[in-house]
Amino acid sequence: MKSAGQGKYMAAASTMTGSVLGLGAIGYFLDQKFEWGQYGVLTGALLGVIIGMYDLYKSIYMKDDDQ
Repeated sequence: MKSAGQGKYMAAASTMTGSVLGLGAIGYFLDQKFEWGQYGVLTGALLGVIIGMYDLYKSIYMKDDDQ
């Protein structure tokens, strides 16, 4: 049985996954276009992790009416 707040944690997990994959793909594209090596992918993935962790923090520590 689902708990009442499970949906917001699923949304946070989806945000983290999507941001890491999406920004990593953008970084890969920039790496290929500008021949940066692997720095675009690493920067994009790191930025995606930061965005995902912030969303997870909001889901856990902020009240529903603050979001």
